[in-house]
Amino acid sequence: MKTARNETEITKIREKILENALDIIAGKGLDGLTMRNLAAKTHMTAPNLYNFFSSKDEIYIHIIIHGFELLRADLKAAFDSHEDAVIRVRAMINAYMVFGMKQPRYYDVMFTRPTPKYNDYVGTPLEKISEIEFRLSMEIADLALKAASAAMGGHVAEGMLRHRLIQIWSLMHGMISLNNSKVMDYVTESADQDYKIIIDEVIASLTDAHSGF
Repeated sequence: MKTARNETEITKIREKILENALDIIAGKGLDGLTMRNLAAKTHMTAPNLYNFFSSKDEIYIHIIIHGFELLRADLKAAFDSHEDAVIRVRAMINAYMVFGMKQPRYYDVMFTRPTPKYNDYVGTPLEKISEIEFRLSMEIADLALKAASAAMGGHVAEGMLRHRLIQIWSLMHGMISLNNSKVMDYVTESADQDYKIIIDEVIASLTDAHSGF
């Protein structure tokens, strides 16, 4: 008679499943993830996977949730570590850049690949768990808006604030994507220095609420 697994063992197995699933998605996309190939990679049987997750979509959502938990923690730590509004924004930009470059698999699935988002799960059995990912992402957005608003003097219209934040986010995403694809290696000998200069320009622009970008 088999002994029932304790919570620690179950957690480790679930983490192993998620880690292997992330590998597959990062390499083949979400369509390339099947319970069969995940079972083979995890050295489990496909039916056994269903003891831990109901479907590959549930697995995918848990991966996204963990990615946003990691990113939120990094950005919150950067936010809390500085009282000066401008230094705080710089720290948060640096934290986002580091996350994107040091966690390329998560970043790719979270922000680059055309994977399902919260709205795709509304009205489905996975809506409730997908709400967790949505809440985390909105907490990150709110934190970024709060930091940007303080750096811009706190007297900027919400529409302009969101506009500037999207500009900065798009720029960071572009830099991360060029780094992760190794394209930057062909156009500069010092990507880190170029990124620093660009971020300096972003910070200088952000602190003037009426400047162009």
